[in-house]
Amino acid sequence: MDNVGATLHTALFLAYDEEKISWESIDTLYLMKKIIFTSLADLILSDINSGTKWYIKKLSPDIFDELYEKAYDYFLQSEAPEILKRDFKTTLTRTDRELEDTIYFAAKKYVWYYEGSTNSRVFPDMYEVPMGEMKTELKKLADKLPSLKNLMNSNDSEKYLSHIYRLSFSMRWNQYGRNTPISVMSHKVVVAYISYIIGMIGNQEWEENDIKDMLYRAIYHDVPEVITWDIITPTKKAVPWFVELLEEVEKTMMDDYLFGYISPEYKNFVYSYILEPFDGESGKLVKYADIFSALIEAKVEDRIGNQFFHEKYQNILAHISHINHPGVEFLLKEILFYFDSNSDDSIRPSYDS
Repeated sequence: MDNVGATLHTALFLAYDEEKISWESIDTLYLMKKIIFTSLADLILSDINSGTKWYIKKLSPDIFDELYEKAYDYFLQSEAPEILKRDFKTTLTRTDRELEDTIYFAAKKYVWYYEGSTNSRVFPDMYEVPMGEMKTELKKLADKLPSLKNLMNSNDSEKYLSHIYRLSFSMRWNQYGRNTPISVMSHKVVVAYISYIIGMIGNQEWEENDIKDMLYRAIYHDVPEVITWDIITPTKKAVPWFVELLEEVEKTMMDDYLFGYISPEYKNFVYSYILEPFDGESGKLVKYADIFSALIEAKVEDRIGNQFFHEKYQNILAHISHINHPGVEFLLKEILFYFDSNSDDSIRPSYDS
C-alpha cells in the first residue's frame, strides 16, 4: 500500500505537468482508479515481490497477464454491488487511454527505482542488474513523456516527491503499541478506496457525487503529516483552540518545508486538497471514509487482544453508526459483517478475566 500511495502521488504530479506541456487533457479519474484497482490484484499476488514480477513480465508477458486476470476474476466473482464490479471491469479493460497508461507505468517505474535506490546502497551487488535495467527503461519512457524527463531533471520536484514518500514511515496511532501498524501513506490509499465505494454507492442512490474530487481529497488529505507527523486526536483536543492553532502551524510549515519545491500553479491546484480536504460535500464523504478506515484499524487490533483499541473501536463504531448515508450503511452492514464472519472469535481474550 505504501508503494501504491507513492505511485498515486507520482502519477498525479506527472499528469499535471504533462497537461501543461502537451496541452492534452489527462483523464486523472481513470488514472487514479487504474492504480487503485490494479493494486487489488497485487494484494492477491503479494507473495511475489515487485522485482520478481518484473522478470516474469519480461520473460513471459502472456503468463504475466493471465496471472493478473486470475486475480481480477477473484474480485469480479465476489458478492458486490454491480455498479462497483462494472466500473472495475470497465476501467481495467479500456484500451483508449494510452497516455494515461504511459503515465501510470512511468510512475510505477519511478517509484520502483526510488525504492531500489535505497535498497541498493545496502545490497549493491543484488540490485546492480535490475537497477541498471530500470534506469534504461526510465530513460526510454522519458523520451516519450516530457513530464517524466522534467521530473528526473529537477532536484526540487524529486525533493517534493521524496517528502511525500516519507509518509510511508509515519505510523498511525503513533503513541500506542500496535501489533499490525499501518503507515499514513497506506491509510491514505485505504481512505481513497473507501471514499470511492461511498461515493459510488451514493450515486447508485441518485446522488451526484464527484468521484474524482473525492479521490483527490482522499489521496492528499494527510500530506501535512510529512512535516508534523501524526498527532493523535486526544493531544489535539488537550487544550482549547489547539486544533485551530495546529491548522495555522500546518499551513506555515507546509510553505516553509514543502510548497517551496513546487510551482505556484501546482501549489494552487493541490492546496485545498491538502489543507482543506474535508470541506464541502465531497470532503464530508471523504471524512466518513477516514472514520471508517480508523474503525477497521481499531477493529484489527481489538480482535487480537489490544485492550486500548477495544474501547477505541467501540467509540468509533458508536459515532459512525449515527451517520445517515447509504455508502456508510453499506460498509457497516457488509464489510464489518464479512470481517466478523471470516475471523476467529477465539483469538480475542476476555477483558473481564
